[in-house]
Amino acid sequence: MEEAINKVQSSCVKTKDIHALFLETAQKYHYPVAAWSLPFDDTQHIIMDISGEVKQVEIDLENMSPGFMVSPFGNDYGKEEALANYIYADLHYDSRTENIHVSANKNRELGNAESLKEELIHRLQEGLYLDHPLYFTNNVSSDNQEMSHDDFVKLIDLAKEQITQQRFKKVVPSRCQYVQLPENFNLAATFQRMCDMYPHAFVSAIALPGLGSWLGASPEILVKTFMQNGNRIFKTMALAGTQKLDETAGIKNAAWRGKEIEEQAMVSRYIINCFKKIRLREFDEDGPHTVAAGNLLHLCTDLTVNMDQVNFPELGSVMLKLLHPTSAVCGLPKEPALEFIQENEHYDRALFAGFLGPVNINEQVNIFVNLRCMQLVGKRALIYAGAGVTADSDAEKEWQETSLKMQTLQKVLF
Repeated sequence: MEEAINKVQSSCVKTKDIHALFLETAQKYHYPVAAWSLPFDDTQHIIMDISGEVKQVEIDLENMSPGFMVSPFGNDYGKEEALANYIYADLHYDSRTENIHVSANKNRELGNAESLKEELIHRLQEGLYLDHPLYFTNNVSSDNQEMSHDDFVKLIDLAKEQITQQRFKKVVPSRCQYVQLPENFNLAATFQRMCDMYPHAFVSAIALPGLGSWLGASPEILVKTFMQNGNRIFKTMALAGTQKLDETAGIKNAAWRGKEIEEQAMVSRYIINCFKKIRLREFDEDGPHTVAAGNLLHLCTDLTVNMDQVNFPELGSVMLKLLHPTSAVCGLPKEPALEFIQENEHYDRALFAGFLGPVNINEQVNIFVNLRCMQLVGKRALIYAGAGVTADSDAEKEWQETSLKMQTLQKVLF
């Protein structure tokens, strides 16, 4: 059967058609589903959890069965009861092998997995896959209201006032904006277009009962673990500071203001302070350097640890709990910045500025901050964006920054 799908894929079936078939099947049976593509990797993945429900799990990256983790912004992993949502990879297609794989997890009830796989392959061979607009909202609505220009400016000014009063050093207010979906909107095709437009980002499309459908193209690694030269490696990054990409000047000639440099340095110090909390002193720090993310530039510092050399096999799980929510999406210090956001944003961030990504797929963990994302709500997309505010911020420029970030996804729709 797996040889059959290779022939189909190589002859007439495109990856977006396989994604459309997975999404249609997930919608039909109310199965959680996730599709993604990693930065600098043209392999596309899609998994389906045939249990029909989103599991709530403790974070244990080192021992979890292959799957995809999703957490809202509001989860506090400093508390014992905080759990993440998990989509198990009961069925997994990847465009590199061009095969549909069935999970080998003996603890999963997978009675119909093989028959479902055969059904999918048969439909691909016969051309019985969707070729019309498809999207999956799980009947999720949103009460979120757009924030006007004037109200956002007032929020930035209030944040600066409280920075002056030393309540916090940095805070990251955000806003959301509704955009009408085009008449021919197709979730599978849009995901494919995002992968083509943003090959340096973590591109994802997820649909979960109760949480709805989300699309995103995030540049920010939160936790990554992988094997390198026989050692397990941990990696995270401090990403902050934003300016529009000037294609004529190029990345190397980008000039940064003191405000962006200090903002990015705060994020770096936040991560290093998390290392200090667990008495980890052996790490490599590379940066800051300028990186491109779609139509934007950011300052980035990479921080890497050899987990085997420091004898810290559970570092990924420990750091994920410590880092979230990072100062790049919340503020510094975390607690008062989070309180300010909860008091003054007046809307539910939901999965925006949370985290998501594949766990133990191909012996890697790739968890990203859920930035540059949108939620599908009926016939509209709800696009989210935030801006880091420090004492040197200009309210009008912060509004413009959120508008630029939103354009990253608006370009995909039209």
